[in-house]
Amino acid sequence: MSTDLNTTDCIKTFLELGSPFIADAMQVLGMPRRIADPALRPLIPTKRVAGTVVTLRLDYYPTEPEPHPYVFDTAFTQAGQVASPVLVTESRLGLRSPFGGGASRSFVHAGLEGVIIDGCIRDTADVTAQGMQMFHRQISTDSFLGRVPEGYVGAETAIDVDIGGVRVTPGDLVIADEDGIVFCSTADAPAVIEAARTIETEEEQIFARWDAGEGYLKGLRLSDRGEGE
Repeated sequence: MSTDLNTTDCIKTFLELGSPFIADAMQVLGMPRRIADPALRPLIPTKRVAGTVVTLRLDYYPTEPEPHPYVFDTAFTQAGQVASPVLVTESRLGLRSPFGGGASRSFVHAGLEGVIIDGCIRDTADVTAQGMQMFHRQISTDSFLGRVPEGYVGAETAIDVDIGGVRVTPGDLVIADEDGIVFCSTADAPAVIEAARTIETEEEQIFARWDAGEGYLKGLRLSDRGEGE
């Protein structure tokens, strides 16, 4: 049984299994669908990210809010208190990119495993060279310095955020890879892993039967519809 797994074990196993097995396991267990919009894609094509969610929301404000570097610093402090932190960001800034080469350097120094942003990024060559994985919706050269026509850019952390149609809570676990992004509560993770392992084992048994020469239906343990006629 996997119910004795700690958070670090769960993250390592999520990383090993990948998003499809985790998504299938949650479906088999009847859990709510928590798969982000597939339009969110990885900057580095084959680099998987799994970890504990630290949240951030970026938005426009009519009056000047607290400078957002202070909010980032708070988020980085929170990241230092969890296993394999992943910064999960809801951006309400349209085509303005809040994350680029400079932000990536701060993320590396903060020890983030990766970033998921429902929004835009830029400086992609620089970010890639740093090895910082960023799942993102779009790439845009536009950004912001000081006040822009839409207002002042501000930030909040340690709040629920909406990412690709999924409501995400600080402390959730996430697996993000070339196939997609799946969120899961820490409490549900052991049961999800156990179900995913069962699915994986059953698939391997089917593949082994096919490799041994069994036909398609027999390998699936299904009878030929013509039997007995």
